Amino acid sequence: MEMNHLVIRTVRNTKSITVEYQITAFGKTLVPIIDEIAKWGTAYRNTLYKKA
Repeated sequence: MEMNHLVIRTVRNTKSITVEYQITAFGKTLVPIIDEIAKWGTAYRNTLYKKA
């Protein structure tokens, strides 16, 4: 994701080493798509567990 400019990775020289990730503006363009996939997943799960 870092290579595709979706997140920025920052390594902090702490004890123990800390790695932080931050979503980029370009990464935020995926939010509507991810939301739709999540809605689809919820609807699909509901069809699997629908009471007959």
